Amino acid sequence: LETISEKNESVGKLGKPFYIYTFAVLLNTTGLIPFELILYKANTILEPISQIWIVPLIYTLIQGVDAPIALFAGVAYDKFKIRVLILPFALSIIPTLLAMANANMSMLIAAAVFFGLVLGMQESIYRAAVPNFAPISSRGTAYGVFSTAYGIGMLISGAIYGLMAQLNMLYSAVIAYAVVTQTAAIALLLNAYSKTKISEIIN
Repeated sequence: LETISEKNESVGKLGKPFYIYTFAVLLNTTGLIPFELILYKANTILEPISQIWIVPLIYTLIQGVDAPIALFAGVAYDKFKIRVLILPFALSIIPTLLAMANANMSMLIAAAVFFGLVLGMQESIYRAAVPNFAPISSRGTAYGVFSTAYGIGMLISGAIYGLMAQLNMLYSAVIAYAVVTQTAAIALLLNAYSKTKISEIIN
């Protein structure tokens, strides 16, 4: 049996599974709160008590979690392949709910930790999955399309969550948005995975 990449190799085109996966990642990033908003909310708490110096430490915390998790996630991906992607998709709900609640510093720090977890997995295994859906002859194009979708998702996320914060939207609306986007993203991810399952078993 041929893998999806091999099936598309003769024509050098990106198949439907690739676009399903890319749209799943787009939804995932669209539903994940940007770290800038976490830092902004921390700043609003810390500025009145003249402790703004803590804000860059929170950013350092995010990066400190991100770096080792990227390594561990890469090892897990080598063992479990696409299935491991379900974890960061599901975890993406948590930093959003923590940061958009009536946040205190403890909740924002927890949100930063979970964001670091998700970011580390995004940076390592999201891109690692692209070759499962793209033929070698179109892999450069595939990474370009994927990275564009990823960036657009982050842009949309910043706009939506920024607007929610500005309008003081109900927390229930924030929960609904985060859960719906990540649930849809996971459903699309599973759909894309189902189209590569046979080739993974063979390999």
